[in-house]
Amino acid sequence: MSTSRAGKTELKRIDLYSSENPDPSHLDGVQEYLAALFPTVELEIRPCLLKSTKSDTIDSLAGMLASARMRNPSLRVQDFVPMYGEVEYEKRTIRGSSTVGGVVYDASKVAAAAEPLVKNHGSLETASLIFTDRLVSTYSDDDMRHHLRTVVCGFPSVVSIPGICEAPARPREYYFAKRQLEAESAGDLALVVLKQAFRDEFIDYGDPRTAEVLKGLSLQGVMFHLSLEPFCGDSRCRLFNAHWQKDLIASQIVSGRLCDKHERIVKKLSKKPVLSW
Repeated sequence: MSTSRAGKTELKRIDLYSSENPDPSHLDGVQEYLAALFPTVELEIRPCLLKSTKSDTIDSLAGMLASARMRNPSLRVQDFVPMYGEVEYEKRTIRGSSTVGGVVYDASKVAAAAEPLVKNHGSLETASLIFTDRLVSTYSDDDMRHHLRTVVCGFPSVVSIPGICEAPARPREYYFAKRQLEAESAGDLALVVLKQAFRDEFIDYGDPRTAEVLKGLSLQGVMFHLSLEPFCGDSRCRLFNAHWQKDLIASQIVSGRLCDKHERIVKKLSKKPVLSW
């Protein structure tokens, strides 16, 4: 890996862009957490990037978002012309007259749409984290299909809040019981009871633990910016890339800390957060 930037560029600020329908406690907690880890870095919570765009760019942005929709998870690139209604829906979400939800987007295309809008566009002295209420996915060569993600690291990084609930898999026993209830046409109440039975084993919508998980996902985005290596193989580390809910809870809630190796790395970066790639 090239080290041409090592010691030359220092991280000066981190911009946290709010989601479309933000819970203030989420980014307040993230800001406090990152500020404690990187005391020399300026942190700012900014308004939702996609909803604060200028009126003359709404049409083009809506078109890009509509084109980012996931139509076929087996295709690496979603190459299609969006329908009129899809573009109009995205315009309404940008203006705030429609609630975001129920649609999966190609994360790389969402990041590409957002990247020119970030305040310090192109500056490596600023790490930009975009929080969204949209579900996002990336393509995996392992099984040649798209998968939902919690965080997609890049320039900028995208953090999907509903992805915390939907991307990591829930216990196999939950899916088995859910299929049985659906086959028996048990109704919505039975599904609510089922969720209650497994409430400690996965994070659901409105779960107060979401705020704690966002801290770890945000740190992953910052570590990518600094080193291009955002993840850790230790399932007890906040940088662990969890694919199961049990691992997400173990790393972000039960442990809630860094492993010894990354504790040393972050402690060193806290004094001088220079890019090392």
